[in-house]
Amino acid sequence: MAGAFVAALTLVACSPDSYDSPNLKAIPVASDYEENVTVTVDQETNYAYFNFRSAPGVTPVWIIDGTSYTGEFTAKKYYRKAGEYSVECKVKNANGISDGSIIRTFTIDKTKMNGFSGFDAESEDNLFKTATVTKANTFYAVGGDWHDPGQPLNVTVTGAGDINVFVPVGTEQRWQCQIPFETTISTVAQDDVTYDFSCVITSNNAFTAMVKFTNPNDDNDFYFAEEQKLPAGEPICFYMTEMPSRSIENLKLFFDFGTCPDGTEVVIENLVFIEHSKNAIVAPEKGEPEPVWREAENLWTAANPTLGSTFYATGSDWRDPGQPLGVTVNNGVINVQIPVYTEARWQCQVPFDTEIGISDADVEYDFLAVIESNNEFTAMVKLTDASDDDNYLFAEEKKLYAGGETRFVVAQAKIPRACDKLKLFFDFGTCPANTEITISKIILQTHKD
Repeated sequence: MAGAFVAALTLVACSPDSYDSPNLKAIPVASDYEENVTVTVDQETNYAYFNFRSAPGVTPVWIIDGTSYTGEFTAKKYYRKAGEYSVECKVKNANGISDGSIIRTFTIDKTKMNGFSGFDAESEDNLFKTATVTKANTFYAVGGDWHDPGQPLNVTVTGAGDINVFVPVGTEQRWQCQIPFETTISTVAQDDVTYDFSCVITSNNAFTAMVKFTNPNDDNDFYFAEEQKLPAGEPICFYMTEMPSRSIENLKLFFDFGTCPDGTEVVIENLVFIEHSKNAIVAPEKGEPEPVWREAENLWTAANPTLGSTFYATGSDWRDPGQPLGVTVNNGVINVQIPVYTEARWQCQVPFDTEIGISDADVEYDFLAVIESNNEFTAMVKLTDASDDDNYLFAEEKKLYAGGETRFVVAQAKIPRACDKLKLFFDFGTCPANTEITISKIILQTHKD
């Protein structure tokens, strides 16, 4: 397929007015175009952009990840996982494609998650940010008799604090693959002080792992000891919230991969241990996992949302606040500035008209909006039939936290009746004065189990 594609590119290349046959001596030399090839990475979106500055008579052939080909002057690709990647660029003209190529390497800083991605590892209040993390003695056994596997575990810790583990021989039971880390993190029991913990774990095989954060001198004195199901190839966030503080010096972090299959590779990233009062990110409630978000199937990309007529009132008499709402939309990011407080639901309506509808009322949908607020209050989000306010997909409230990011999630919602066009309402009634809201991501997708 790749060969056919390259051949096709050659056939459509620009050619002189008079052209008899290829001139092999005039095939371009890739190294002559080193300065024409650049790669830039948007670390916020995890998109890498491959750019070829135009030159007379030649065009690029991008070879992305060794499997994907394109002849565009500017190409892009989404990379979900953190790591170092490379792209290859050949150069072609009417005579053929260069034998040589230009290689560019680039780095994706952070793994993007389909659901909750954990707390902020870069926060100055993250105790792992300044801690020393040292691998301690591992324990590794297999089989019902817990015998030596005959091959060692491979455990490495990078300078960035990421942990890489390779388990050559599969294990059958809990605690057959213990990987402990000594840390310099210490805490003191204090009234009303609690802690949050998170890390991102990615395994190439599906199994259930154990994570434990404990007193190095007393295995029964711990912040948590919890199991976490790991799917194959999907980053998962393990997290704990609002754990009462304990007096423990030099906490020890355990990962146990007992029950893993042969050849299991696990990457642990973004370790966070932070005082809850200093944590700006709010985790979803346990037991309510988010849907797997399929951004490539996001129906909202076709919505073409436009701001409708806002409604803004204040006080128990619903009077004019005297100062207008400020609503701006820039590259899909919605910003709302509310100068005067509101008391009641529906006193601060920000609606968006769309060009998408629902033709089959039996289909279930998932919805996500990522909302940030500088003040704490409860907001309402409603996705409804534009012509019938009682025919809605959902209308639900969600508490917003000051300075934090809230993921407004609705799963498996159904509309009572089909509709031609949907209308999305945000209502910030009950907000304090000088409230600022940012809505940075909206996803609407059909639900899949």
